Amino acid sequence: MLRFEGEFKDRDYIQTIENLFFCVVGYVHPPGRVISYLKYIPRNNLKGGYERILAFYTIPNIEKTLTYLEKNYPKYIIYDNKTYGSKFSSVPLSSIKLHLRPEERVSEIIAQDKKLDYLESKALKFILKLSEVSGVPTKFFGITGSILLKIHNPDFSDIDITVYGLENSLKVKEAVLDMYEDPSSGLSKFTGKLLRDWCNDKAKLYPLTVKEAEELYRRIWNRGIFEEKMFSIHPTRLSNEIREKYGEKIIHQKDLVDVDVKILDAEESIFMPSTYKVEETICRSPKIKVDIDELVSYEGLYCGIFSEGEWVSVRGVLEEVEDKRKGKSYFRVVVGSLKAKGKDYIKPKS
Repeated sequence: MLRFEGEFKDRDYIQTIENLFFCVVGYVHPPGRVISYLKYIPRNNLKGGYERILAFYTIPNIEKTLTYLEKNYPKYIIYDNKTYGSKFSSVPLSSIKLHLRPEERVSEIIAQDKKLDYLESKALKFILKLSEVSGVPTKFFGITGSILLKIHNPDFSDIDITVYGLENSLKVKEAVLDMYEDPSSGLSKFTGKLLRDWCNDKAKLYPLTVKEAEELYRRIWNRGIFEEKMFSIHPTRLSNEIREKYGEKIIHQKDLVDVDVKILDAEESIFMPSTYKVEETICRSPKIKVDIDELVSYEGLYCGIFSEGEWVSVRGVLEEVEDKRKGKSYFRVVVGSLKAKGKDYIKPKS
């Protein structure tokens, strides 16, 4: 099933009673609240409209939105020392004005085929193309980002797509990779100045060199160009693929660590948060003598780009996880947490 009634999924959006727009993160939410980050706020001028408060999807920028909320809307900050081990932003159900679902926006655009603006038409064409080549029905696609909110600029905004279900996402991934090889498909990866700019930006925002950023982009399948418009594709879980409930895991954050790990299973890494099962660990941090079972990334840059059997070098926060459902504890390393303050990374081991 794509979605249960009242279910909030990764890349949904919420409009609050103050007309703030939050983007939903993941699938595991506290009772009566929805974990999400603040993305757009109303412009404080006579022209109206919205401005993007989250300039980049990085921890320093997320922290800026938390500071803004603490000062102006503290009810959207929650402190959780057990399940997540930190503070984060979330919206109480009582403060939700609209719940915007990406798959419903696709249905709307299909129904309004003759009344679309340039970007909506391009997005629809892209989805129909992906559906045709992959064999995935259009009902399993969604549109997120500014097009979902209807605040997009047809000239400058990107196309941000969701695909629901692991099997469907893998089919779309295979189709996209095939289309990159076909000049007539309209799809291409970043090249030339666009690629150089992307790599330079990532080297400024993350603890990466330009060469390391270029290697990461070589592996990334879900960001490119469709007929002169930048796009992103975000695999999203079907309802029966959500296996965790809030409170089933208790998190004990430890220290920032440096480790090398060998990936055992990368299947769940296609989703956000991205989870890689690990089978071997080499700890490079002194006094750390534990075996790592999982590598988890809340940073989308590292989602779905590493493979089974591959060794990667990681800097992240060590966490001990009490899994109450399975009655056991294990260790994982998390990339993209507030505690790391943007100093964490995953890199292929040369």
